[in-house]
Amino acid sequence: MSSPTLLQEQSGLRFAYTTVLISLLCAFGPVCTDMYLPTLPEIAEDLGISAALTQGTITANLLGLALGQLIIGPISDGRGRHGVLIVSLALFTVTSALCAVSTSGPMLLAMRFLQGLGGAGGVVLSRAICCDIYQGSRLTQYLAMLMAINSVAPILGPVAGGFMGARFGWQSIFYALTVFGALLFIACKFTLPESLAPEKRVQGGIGASLLNMRRLFTEPAFLCYLGVQGFTMGGFFGYIAASPFIIQNIYGLSMEVYSVLFAVNSMGLMLVSLLAGKLSARMGDTRLLLCGDVLRTAACVLVCVVTFERPDSWIVVAVSLSAMVMLQGLTLSASFSLAIASQTVGAGAASGLVGVATFLFGAIASPVVGLAGPMSMTPFGLTALVTGLGSITCTILGNRLHSGKPHRLVH
Repeated sequence: MSSPTLLQEQSGLRFAYTTVLISLLCAFGPVCTDMYLPTLPEIAEDLGISAALTQGTITANLLGLALGQLIIGPISDGRGRHGVLIVSLALFTVTSALCAVSTSGPMLLAMRFLQGLGGAGGVVLSRAICCDIYQGSRLTQYLAMLMAINSVAPILGPVAGGFMGARFGWQSIFYALTVFGALLFIACKFTLPESLAPEKRVQGGIGASLLNMRRLFTEPAFLCYLGVQGFTMGGFFGYIAASPFIIQNIYGLSMEVYSVLFAVNSMGLMLVSLLAGKLSARMGDTRLLLCGDVLRTAACVLVCVVTFERPDSWIVVAVSLSAMVMLQGLTLSASFSLAIASQTVGAGAASGLVGVATFLFGAIASPVVGLAGPMSMTPFGLTALVTGLGSITCTILGNRLHSGKPHRLVH
């Protein structure tokens, strides 16, 4: 690392640059999935595999993201964030290139899993870095700002992926991800400061850091907020897996049109996330989460009704999907801040376990929505309903258990 200066000691343009860099690391989840979404039908045809197996490449990546966070988060509590992040970025870059040269479904599944393992470092460590700097409502506001910034990835990703896939083939998308990973590796290696000082790290080595995570399972409020994150993102990844087939196969729209619709939803999510940051300071995180989750659950119920009714107009379906996606901007940053405030273990371990829930729920939802084939919306509608009801239940229980007094471990 070129400079030993801690992130907390930066100011001005340098801090702004670092914030943008952290936001790009936060975007590894959507970057790994959104950009190649428009090409899922093409991949299935080119490799001669089923729609369910093609959607399984999303599942494989999500499993890698989940497992990686489970390990990387606690390790970073003991060893610091920077070195662990560099190794993760190197793995992501290499496996992205191998995805591009995959010639079979099993090979692509394996490489997508390893790509997820590498990308997990960016996801969990970016959040852990945020927790090293802020707490409470300040953390919610900072996370909301990061969500707004990295919303550029899902806005531009499917659009770029749609046009690249249509003109250069699906492999070009993974070559682009290779370049993205390489650039982030260089930037983080030489310009990203450490955020966790040696004296604030968990003592006892890697084994102690991993064993320390067990304490999180004894903290019920944390587990409830973890459930909010998991159910919400389960519904979101169900949308990610189902929407290309709903828009392109069922309603016959083009890859480019689908990309634009996905970008519109991402733009709405960005704006709602910015709104959540402002509302957090006025309402407090518990009230913001409850109000936001009530609205989102209503949107999930609407999605279920619409998919069962299967209207002739694709606009009705698109509007209901947009409502479900955008409203999660009111809940994600607040539920994460409350999860960190209600735990006593460490930001890396807590962030890792939240990430595991997020991507495991997503890994379950992604293949489920395709069980009835590419011409059915029913499994997705049921998935939206279950995840909405699950999230609001966890929100109500979590808010009752959480006293409002920060319990976060301060190293």
